Amino acid sequence: MSVFGGADGLELFLSRCRVMTVGSVPVCLAATVFFIKEEGWHFGLVLSCVLPPIAAFLGIRGRREIRAGMAAAGLALALAALPLTFVVASFGGP
Repeated sequence: MSVFGGADGLELFLSRCRVMTVGSVPVCLAATVFFIKEEGWHFGLVLSCVLPPIAAFLGIRGRREIRAGMAAAGLALALAALPLTFVVASFGGP
């Protein structure tokens, strides 16, 4: 018995990782535009522009090559992009 519940479970996991990583790109870019309008520019916002496309690349590539680890890394990067951006931006000061 595999960790993902067979081939169907792995395919479902890879598909969900791909969809969530690709979906994080417009969400993070919209949040970046919103925070630039509200708070002004912070260098931490660069992470919100750079990390989601990298995560989307990992998610798409992980599904194409059937690599669960790569897809999971993309998903983790996509989920951590906004919180990491806020933490780095808060260190920058007002």
